[in-house]
Amino acid sequence: MLEENNNFEINQNENQATIQETTMAYENPYSFIPEEYRKKKDIRRLALIVGIPALSLSVIGYLWSFVYLFFTVKIAGMSYNEAVELSQNPAVQQILQIIISCFMFLVPFTIAAKCVGIRIDNTIQFGRARKGTALPFLLFGIGFCSFANLAMSYSSALFEGFGINYDVPDSANPSGIFGFLLTFISTAIVPALVEEFACRGIVLGLLKKYGEGFAIITSSILFGIMHGNFEQIPFAVMVGLILGYIYVKTNSIWICVAVHGANNAVSVIFSYLENIMTVNMQNLLYIVYLIISMLSAIFGVLLLAKKQKESYDLEKQEDIIKSKQKYTWFFTSWVIILFIIFNILESMTYFLI
Repeated sequence: MLEENNNFEINQNENQATIQETTMAYENPYSFIPEEYRKKKDIRRLALIVGIPALSLSVIGYLWSFVYLFFTVKIAGMSYNEAVELSQNPAVQQILQIIISCFMFLVPFTIAAKCVGIRIDNTIQFGRARKGTALPFLLFGIGFCSFANLAMSYSSALFEGFGINYDVPDSANPSGIFGFLLTFISTAIVPALVEEFACRGIVLGLLKKYGEGFAIITSSILFGIMHGNFEQIPFAVMVGLILGYIYVKTNSIWICVAVHGANNAVSVIFSYLENIMTVNMQNLLYIVYLIISMLSAIFGVLLLAKKQKESYDLEKQEDIIKSKQKYTWFFTSWVIILFIIFNILESMTYFLI
């Protein structure tokens, strides 16, 4: 009797194992090992979490003019010509830029995080930078941004030399002290806060569990594509790489915000200097700025080199999944593909201007 019971239990266990294998084969049609299949599903899920808000912000940026006309004409009762004339006011443009930037980056990514039960305060590192890293990485980041700006200037000149005309129009700056402050807020402060919240905070923060390198490269590519024009995409990707590196090594988003804001602030300052300085003086001042920022970057590297106990290499994650597979799974997600196609098509429109 005991032997029969043992045989029955063995047969029952074998049947359960067969059922589990059949179920796994049905759910896992490409015959991945269970751990590999689980990670593929999770990376696909993360692609949806960050891809849907990324696509949403691109659509919002494209359709904001229709929303503006709806509120001014339908809600506020203005005529179409009055609404268009108001939107052409430089001060109004800067105010609209502040509103649009906040709505584009804060709302979609916050909603996406809440919908899947992600705690933002656990995902984004809002604390102080690791001891001894704030100043060196700040100096290094600002210097790297200067180098990237210089590289993009030469690449733009190269394209022009081949007769390729690609012009992204800039909005006019409002005049006066108030106009400068408004432009400074809309260009240097707000974008630095909201873009770092979305790209380094949410996107990189969620992807980091699959390796710091994977998270930095992926988030920087998305950050670059978000800009929606070929003039800014390469520069934004380069800057995104260094901002991502700074983020994971300082454990603080605020250093990234400071570097991002400083880079944009320089752009604002030089745009206003055009009205009070000759071209030669502007060029001379820009050269001085480049020299100072490059020397600052070298000084930052030397400060980091003194911390011999610290390792500034990216963490190497022991994983059965190859990096190529991670990028393939992420960037072949349908929402990421739509996001890329949408922004490439938008970028192509500037050839027609």
